[in-house]
Amino acid sequence: MRLACFARLSGISRFCVVVMALLLAPALLGPLGGAQAQQRSITFDGARRDYILHVPKNAPAGPKPLVIALHGALQPASIMQRYLDLDAVADREGFVVAYPKGINLIWNDGRASVAGFLPILDARDDAGFVMAVRDRLIEEGLADPGRAYLMGFSNGGFLTAFVACRHADAFAAFATMMMTVPVGYAETCRPSRPVPILMMNGTYDPIVPMFGRPTPGARLMSARESAELFARLDGCASSQVSQMPSARLFRFDSCAGGAAVAYYEIAGGHQPPAQSVDAGDAFAALLLGPRRSGLDAPNEIWSFFKRYGTPAGPAPAAEDLRVAGVPAATEPMSLRPGTPRAAAALASVPLPTASPLRRKSASAE
Repeated sequence: MRLACFARLSGISRFCVVVMALLLAPALLGPLGGAQAQQRSITFDGARRDYILHVPKNAPAGPKPLVIALHGALQPASIMQRYLDLDAVADREGFVVAYPKGINLIWNDGRASVAGFLPILDARDDAGFVMAVRDRLIEEGLADPGRAYLMGFSNGGFLTAFVACRHADAFAAFATMMMTVPVGYAETCRPSRPVPILMMNGTYDPIVPMFGRPTPGARLMSARESAELFARLDGCASSQVSQMPSARLFRFDSCAGGAAVAYYEIAGGHQPPAQSVDAGDAFAALLLGPRRSGLDAPNEIWSFFKRYGTPAGPAPAAEDLRVAGVPAATEPMSLRPGTPRAAAALASVPLPTASPLRRKSASAE
């Protein structure tokens, strides 16, 4: 397998091998899964791009919520799929999961390099590829455009934040794990709407330190500053702090448009928390820091996601709105699903319904 980090400097190459081994260990030592996984491809920007699709067991026909999950640097999408165990939540809750694959296992997240030593060798549009996967699943009738969500781990988390800043309307909510935003985002991040976002960071993370780092290619904010940036952009009130198993939760509510920012300060390393940990997690902890149990990342993220978005469908009838307490004189166009006035009337989260985005051509293979 061709990796950019093997191109030069044998010492760095050896370090890359160690990092990859530790990233793979939890899944290789864990149970096999993904019986519903489909290997898929699309052509985007003239190149074949791959992703894994998981459709929930016994899912009813029709569009379903979609979660797109982005792997970390040097971490294959299939390993991310098994390591995170998001599919089990999808089977229980009835949403579709797509795991796109980065070229050479790296995402172009807007920085000049990943982790300071993995250069982005070509300016590929990975944000566009992620949204093309979303659009393809919407066109096939599998995904509901009003309930599409984006999450990512490490390098995938950086790309998630990049998309949130530049293409906020493409997804109803976002989540990042083990990512802090570049300092330049204080000036360049201008979402088109308030962004609901959940963020998780480890207090003992040696890869993406929670206190920030002057990483070559992008100087990083601290984890707390990253959360506060999105809270300011969303017009949120000050945070409320609560204690959870192995974590503190800083929650910024009363944000514009019904958004919220949730920041989890995990007493762990560069690994998302899980319901339980095993020998593979302990092996990975040698370099990545400990993985904590008792707080399950995919369950927490889905609980946050499902508060946002509106099922795509026709505007409610005037009679239904009057039952909900909306004055009859209200203009119909202002009451389509996802608009703030309709959300208030129907007691749902007031986020705009995302629509399929027409971008660079992408075709299925």
